[in-house]
Amino acid sequence: MIEQAIYTSAETNRMAGYQVVATSPGVCAEDLRDLAIWGPSHGSLLDAGPDSVSFNFHPLSSGAYCVSRTTLAGEEYSGRGHQVYTQCLIVPADELVRFANNPFAVLRAALAGGALEVHRRVPSRLEPMQLMGHTGAIDTPLLSRLSHQPGTPWLASLVQAALSCPCLALAGSSEPEHLIAGLLNCLPPECRTRFSFSTGLNYSPRRPFRVVAVSDDKAQWRQMQHRYGATVLDLSHAPPAEFAPLDGWSRLIECVLRSGETPFLAAQFSKRRFELTPEDLPALGLQLMEEREGHSLPDQHAGEKPAKSKPAMPAVPSDWLDGLQRAHAAHRRFRGSAMISVPDARASAAPSSQLHPNSPEVLEKLEMLDDVVFEAIDGRQEAMDRLRETWSRLHDELGDELLADSREQYLRHALSIWQGSIEPGGVREAARAIAALEVLCILFDEV
Repeated sequence: MIEQAIYTSAETNRMAGYQVVATSPGVCAEDLRDLAIWGPSHGSLLDAGPDSVSFNFHPLSSGAYCVSRTTLAGEEYSGRGHQVYTQCLIVPADELVRFANNPFAVLRAALAGGALEVHRRVPSRLEPMQLMGHTGAIDTPLLSRLSHQPGTPWLASLVQAALSCPCLALAGSSEPEHLIAGLLNCLPPECRTRFSFSTGLNYSPRRPFRVVAVSDDKAQWRQMQHRYGATVLDLSHAPPAEFAPLDGWSRLIECVLRSGETPFLAAQFSKRRFELTPEDLPALGLQLMEEREGHSLPDQHAGEKPAKSKPAMPAVPSDWLDGLQRAHAAHRRFRGSAMISVPDARASAAPSSQLHPNSPEVLEKLEMLDDVVFEAIDGRQEAMDRLRETWSRLHDELGDELLADSREQYLRHALSIWQGSIEPGGVREAARAIAALEVLCILFDEV
């Protein structure tokens, strides 16, 4: 369940001015304090126009995350100007995982469900919401479009800079939300929560976002550089030499995007690496580059011509993110997530050897298994019952080769829950630990 809050200017019994004016019942005191600190007030939007909007993402003290949208909503009660109005979704970590740790996917799902309505009269109480569906690890059309404009070299440099800098400011772009969304799509889901961002708020030390958009005011750039230690990237010029893609991860991104091999990246992102951090990415990038080069070697007899590489996907329309700015707009249905690792299938006489590990048929089955397993571990009895019914069938259809890595990832996740339940402070997870153990018994054929 996702809780809600609204931060804006109002005169209430408690105080007058910018404050959290409404919440759903489950918002805890810790998170309320965080929302009050991070909340944008008068004049916080970069663009003062009536259609200005900012999408924001940052962690909360409870372990949840705030995904928010900031707009203008008429005049302030005090009459001093436009009212800045921020709608906040308090998203638990496990709910964010369902959307590949992509805050933009959460916002699209919320808008598609009719949420994030701007209230002319703010209610005293909001209701928690439940978002349906999930999303894939990579938005291929977005990466294809950004590979054309601003281009692959810029995307690779953006990844290099984001991994290198504690605060990155993006200038010279009319669509910073697309760039930031593209950056997240170039990172494994496990690392995305480390990159808080704002697409349209003036920078403030009260809101220490890791990635922000800035105006074209160079005086502001200098202030951010000297006062806050930020790094400013101006996308209206060529990528700076200091952020050339030199480490393993940015080099991998450049190679994959240049050759149009996003399915390879999607397959790697579908593998759950629970302890992966941004600091691990350079080494992982080198490892995956070796794997990619090994997979790309053609299996051919002497004298045969090598297979031609696939051309990059064509650019797609530039309005894919516009729906986030209009709560009343229609939204397309999102495809399912390929959240399970897909190891290479070796030659075998088994029927499963005839299935390509990255085929839509296989990914669809693994997506379903991923959902059922993690719902069962979370203690949903109906999911546990479905897992018992479907596991043996999927095992027969896909075979050990295609399921081995997935089962290994489930094992690591379940064991981490079980171990946490017997450590100090972990008793509250006892029921979940028992569910995790029951799932393992099913997956390893002990029941």
